[in-house]
Amino acid sequence: MKRFAKTLTAQEILQMIGGHWQGDMTGVFASVSEPADTQHDSIIFCEQEKLIDAVLESSAGLIITNSNFSSKLGDRPHLIVDKPYFSFMTLVSIWLMMDSQNQEYGIHSSAVIDSTARFEGEVVIGANVVIGANCVLGKGVVIAEGCSLADNVCLGAGTKLYPNVCIYEGTSIGKKCIIHSGSVIGADGFGYLLMGNVQQKIPQVGNVVIEDDVEIGANTTIDRATLGSTRIGKGTKIDNLVQIGHNCVIGCHSILCAQVGLAGSTIVGDYVYLAGQVGVAGHTTIGNKAMVGAQSGVVSSVEEGAKYFGSPAIDANSMKRQIVAQKHLPEIYRAFLKQQKEESGNE
Repeated sequence: MKRFAKTLTAQEILQMIGGHWQGDMTGVFASVSEPADTQHDSIIFCEQEKLIDAVLESSAGLIITNSNFSSKLGDRPHLIVDKPYFSFMTLVSIWLMMDSQNQEYGIHSSAVIDSTARFEGEVVIGANVVIGANCVLGKGVVIAEGCSLADNVCLGAGTKLYPNVCIYEGTSIGKKCIIHSGSVIGADGFGYLLMGNVQQKIPQVGNVVIEDDVEIGANTTIDRATLGSTRIGKGTKIDNLVQIGHNCVIGCHSILCAQVGLAGSTIVGDYVYLAGQVGVAGHTTIGNKAMVGAQSGVVSSVEEGAKYFGSPAIDANSMKRQIVAQKHLPEIYRAFLKQQKEESGNE
């Protein structure tokens, strides 16, 4: 269950997400939850038949649902919308934003901030935060405890860093970004050159540029470019435990699921979906709106809109046919041995 500082009335909820209200409209709401964990002021949603019994048994004060389930709810207060889950989560997002507007701005006494750092409005800086020279923080930035910003880091307005995020020198992060705990942005790219039987380090002197409205999951790492910029496009969402190598460029509104690994200089287009544990070889391009299935190994470029799967990754439909065919290999092999035996007997 999530409780909010601000309560909502029926009229306020209708104004936020619309819909058609059924039942009593006098309730006041302060939480969202699953059906099994409700109180009288809780809001839940229902859009699956298998959940209807749990919903009816709950003590929720409001149920967000669609017209298919309305008749089953009797006189229980409910809100009829086209897409209950989406409307429910839209309400949660707005509610969270309203609560955040009431937060207390300020700088913890243990924070270490260089005198040249510049704030463009009120900010929140937690305990033991370190902010280097010439950093710029936009209005409403929140930096939780234990974060470290090296010199010349820029954070856009409304960006939030969860505890223990490390941002290396020269990184630029846009507005309304979210970076979760343990992420490291701007560490050196993995570049070495074998010279005289010794691996010589190649200096990494570029930076990382993250555009607006990007979310980066916990313990994800994004390496700085050797030269130029490693870039993450607007609205892209990156899961936990993702590795993005030096000089990679990711387009807008793409999805990278957990444990994806991009080798250096990979180019990922707009609206691309990379499922969990996809690995991409360096200097390859994945076109706009392409999709790559879980645990795939991409070793060559993927065309725009293509669906790839497997290791090495190929067209998803071809890979599915191969998987089906593999199930029949034992009987095919037995038939082959039988044919061999018959042929040898006829000689």
